[in-house]
Amino acid sequence: MENLDFREVSTILEAGCGRGQLTIPFVKKIRRIKEKFRYIAYDISAGPYESDLEILKKEKRKENLGKLIVAVKGDVRNMKAIKDESIDLIVSNELFCELNSDGLEKAIEEFHRILKPNRQMAHGELSPAPENEAQKLVIEANVYFSLDTMQPKPEWFSPFSDEVVALMHKIGFQNIVVKYFETNVKMDYNTSIKKLNEWTIDPVFIKRHLNDIKRYGLEYPMEHVIFCKK
Repeated sequence: MENLDFREVSTILEAGCGRGQLTIPFVKKIRRIKEKFRYIAYDISAGPYESDLEILKKEKRKENLGKLIVAVKGDVRNMKAIKDESIDLIVSNELFCELNSDGLEKAIEEFHRILKPNRQMAHGELSPAPENEAQKLVIEANVYFSLDTMQPKPEWFSPFSDEVVALMHKIGFQNIVVKYFETNVKMDYNTSIKKLNEWTIDPVFIKRHLNDIKRYGLEYPMEHVIFCKK
């Protein structure tokens, strides 16, 4: 919020909104400083995320945000439902980790197409570089994601910020700034096992790393947020 300029923002697009973990609190904060705006919650809502948009729709009604948030089903690599230069602000959180390098480039090209000139983007991802054993376990668990849609082995836990920055610069974005912060999300053994099961991590990983999970628990790595302008 502190790094974004909302003065000329009327249409916001969140790419890969999922169930609205970012959507709902973000819209609530924007509403405190701005009365009139439209928030497009865009998500593929397929495969392991098939019901996510329906969950978001229920949440937005529950929070009385139905008039502000428009849920749209689609693929960020080909956003044909969104017109050229029609968006004032694009945001995402943990979207890039779901894409391979080709998909990432296509998505950023689409963002460049739909974003108005001199407007902003902000994209958050967990760092793929662990600082301790608990973070290393979270990153390694990603390889054991058991859903068929994630096979073969994913290309990355999430891309390094410099890879994304280079791609953004190549496509035509400017004023690119990367900011880092600690997530401070740490889990003890019982919470870690519960979370790994929620993530549908292959039991082979849990069995293989059980002693390490007991000793270190799990901890989310540092987050990086990339800000830029078209």
